[in-house]
Amino acid sequence: MAKITPIDVIKGISGKYGSGSNDYFATNKSSNQVRLAKLVHPYEGPATEKQLAHQAKFKARQESASAWLNANKPSAQNGTKGTEAYQLAQSIKKALHLSNVVQVVHKYMDEEGKIKLPTASPQPSQNGEGEQTGGGGNTNPTPSPGTGGDKPEL
Repeated sequence: MAKITPIDVIKGISGKYGSGSNDYFATNKSSNQVRLAKLVHPYEGPATEKQLAHQAKFKARQESASAWLNANKPSAQNGTKGTEAYQLAQSIKKALHLSNVVQVVHKYMDEEGKIKLPTASPQPSQNGEGEQTGGGGNTNPTPSPGTGGDKPEL
């Protein structure tokens, strides 16, 4: 299969085209890949209670994320790089190979909508999930001479 670079008009397209169509364009903005999907069996009928609850939960999380981003993003008040928290979120985004800062905000958001970023950017891992893989390091339970016993070596 050949790889193509879409023109600017196609790069920005996302969503349904045509009023009676079930075809959707989806553009990945970080890789510029455009995909076409066909919705075969669209849902018909009113939303269920479970769907409405999920929509309300997502709306509340999205409002919290938007408020945090608006308060911390680069501006005349926050500087050209944003607040320290925003810069930390950017470094976490790069370390975890995420495509958007909003993904970082959602990852570190608790059930009440409060964002609690870690104190330092996590190291990239092999599995891409932000979790460290493998034991690595010293597997010997007895400390070697000169390490200070129970104190970790820095």
